[in-house]
Amino acid sequence: MKKAFNGHQEHDIAQIPLTGAQVYKKVKGLHVDFGRKRKVTVTNIWKKRSIFFDLPYWCKLDVRHCINVIHVEKNVFDSLIGTLLNIKGKMKDGVNTHLDMIEMNIQEELVPKEVGKRTYLPAACYTLSKKERTTFYRCLQGVKVPQGYSSNVSKLVSMQELKLIGLKIHDYHVLIQQLLHMAIHGILPKNVRLV
Repeated sequence: MKKAFNGHQEHDIAQIPLTGAQVYKKVKGLHVDFGRKRKVTVTNIWKKRSIFFDLPYWCKLDVRHCINVIHVEKNVFDSLIGTLLNIKGKMKDGVNTHLDMIEMNIQEELVPKEVGKRTYLPAACYTLSKKERTTFYRCLQGVKVPQGYSSNVSKLVSMQELKLIGLKIHDYHVLIQQLLHMAIHGILPKNVRLV
């Protein structure tokens, strides 16, 4: 999407997102025949009606919004932790990102270094060292939460592999909303204060 991100300021008005009621109105009359291919008409872009609309404890108007928020929170957590902890395959700080920064004339100190046939990326100020990662995971391993609040966080931490394992959707919410601040706070320099 190079044309969309050309460095110029955007002045067009964003499209208004559909409300839950509008989404429900579009999908409420859909009938799905599994195993048969149906053509998508121009008036209706959805192929099938989500089963979440049938659950009694979900408000029919807010299901799509709730699902989107949950998945966005999980994806943001994965990207943030992947970048901070330098987790291969999860981080968003790769060669292409560094090359884009060169093109935009920012962060010149992060220019990829080529040594022989290999390309090395200098560590950014937000990338944690091995000692800082160990401190981060030790902090999470020591967390105790009330029963039913979330999973037992200490059992989600693997100190051998230095990673989080077996997270449920609600665990992502608890980690990003409350526990991440606490775990990062122990790593930050003394003069830095979290807001």
